[in-house]
Amino acid sequence: MGPKGAGKGAKKTEAPKVYDYSGLEKGMKLQVSSEGDWFSGEVVTVSDAKAKSKAPVKVSYVGYTGYDEWVGGDRLRSKALKVVKKEAKSENTEKTERKPLEVEFGYWGIRGLGAVFRMIFEYKGVKYTDNQYGAGKDWFGEDKPKILEKNPLANLPYLVCGNDCICQTNSILNYLGGRLRMSGGGYKAKMMNEQLLCEIYDTRNVMIEMAYPFKEVCKTEAEHKAKVSKVLEGAPFKKYEAILEKSGTEEFFCGKTPCTSDFHIWEMLDQYKMLAEKNGASDIFASIPKCKAFYDKFRALPTLQKYFESDAYKLPVNNPMANPWFF
Repeated sequence: MGPKGAGKGAKKTEAPKVYDYSGLEKGMKLQVSSEGDWFSGEVVTVSDAKAKSKAPVKVSYVGYTGYDEWVGGDRLRSKALKVVKKEAKSENTEKTERKPLEVEFGYWGIRGLGAVFRMIFEYKGVKYTDNQYGAGKDWFGEDKPKILEKNPLANLPYLVCGNDCICQTNSILNYLGGRLRMSGGGYKAKMMNEQLLCEIYDTRNVMIEMAYPFKEVCKTEAEHKAKVSKVLEGAPFKKYEAILEKSGTEEFFCGKTPCTSDFHIWEMLDQYKMLAEKNGASDIFASIPKCKAFYDKFRALPTLQKYFESDAYKLPVNNPMANPWFF
């Protein structure tokens, strides 16, 4: 009586392995599986024919006559039979293999609002052209007419991505949030991200009013210093501290990974920190420890180190051409 089920195919596995049969030779002893039991066998021949690719090894069963059959590696045991290891692609590997987003970005040659986008581009590996206007590159006479042809709302900043041309800061951030999956991981996170994008813009506007004389909020340097002192004493980031306290985490503002709002919040924390240091004010983080933890964690993100070491991070905060009190 022959082996049970000899001639019947073995049960296929859900994820078949890839085998290297090059170590098997005629006459070599091995074990052969038949319906769950293992039998002593011997290699009759190994075929490299395409038609035999799924079952390239012909074996005979020791002690049985007339039951030779062709089998694959899933039914064999032998030290000479090797499994070809295919390197599994992790989620991060797959992301890096995807063609990166390519954009053209335009803003003044300052940090201002531009820093927010430059950090996002670096963090997500976006391939970008950074058009910095004001120092040898003319926005009004050179590039604005070209952007107007694409978008009647032409303004700085702008973003061109394929056939899309988007202007206005939060509109661009919403666009990038969707394309780069940085708007939040659920509807609550998305709502928080949208609110924070608006809130931080208000915080930025306070900085702009203090910095630029043409805003007529601070017409003299003395008025500027007095305004800075008053604003800093009012703890401009207390709302953000409350958001982090309410979330009960030591992560980012909308979850475990940065969303678009995190980049603008960090930039303004950095700008206010510089403003306080310039005016000899106390540490802005003294009353907002969770914001300080966020600031430090964000600053240490590996994919942002190239940006922090670049000339882009060293650009003036505000536009020197407008004679700001702080730049």
